[in-house]
Amino acid sequence: MKLSIVAIISIVFFGLIVSFADEKTESTPPKVGDTAPDWTLQDPEEKEHNLKKLRGKIVFLIMGNRKIRKEDDKWAEAFQKDYRENKKVVAYIIADMRSVPGFIPKRFIRSQLKKNAPPVRFLMDWKGEVHKQYQTQKEKPTLYLISQKGTIVFHRKTNFKPETYAELKKEIDKLLAIPEKK
Repeated sequence: MKLSIVAIISIVFFGLIVSFADEKTESTPPKVGDTAPDWTLQDPEEKEHNLKKLRGKIVFLIMGNRKIRKEDDKWAEAFQKDYRENKKVVAYIIADMRSVPGFIPKRFIRSQLKKNAPPVRFLMDWKGEVHKQYQTQKEKPTLYLISQKGTIVFHRKTNFKPETYAELKKEIDKLLAIPEKK
C-alpha cells in the first residue's frame, strides 16, 4: 500500500515538473536575422504553398485574422501597387482561421474567398499552427519580409502606416538590388 502511494505521488510530481518545463520552453517569435520557420498552407483553390519552395524569391507575409482583414488588405494593396509585375517578389496574407465557427464548412469559406479575392494570394492557417510559430497578434497584422535565402529581414506588428510601408519598401528594394548568382 505504501509503495503504491509513493508511486502515485512520484508520478504526479514528475508530471508537474514536465508541465512546468514545457511552460518555460515556450518559443520566442522569429526575429530579424533568423531563418524563417517553414510552413505549408493551402489557398482557396486548395493549392499548397510552401515557404521553403519559395527560396530565391523575396517573400512578404501579412499575418492576420478575419477581424483585421481590412488592415491586411491595406498592406497587400500597397505591395501590389509597387510590386505586382515583379516576379522576384511575392506576398501572402496568411489568415488565422481558428476563430471560424466549426459549423461553417471550409468549402463555403473557400467559395467566399474566391468571390471576394484579396489583393494578394490568401493562405488559410486552419489550426493556427503558423500563427503560433510566428507568435502573431490578434489586434494588428504581423508582418515578415523574408530574403531570397530564407532569412527574416523585416518584422513588425502594426496597422498600415505609410512610413512603415516606406521602411518595408526600402528593404525590398535593397534585396532586389542584390545580383542573382548564376
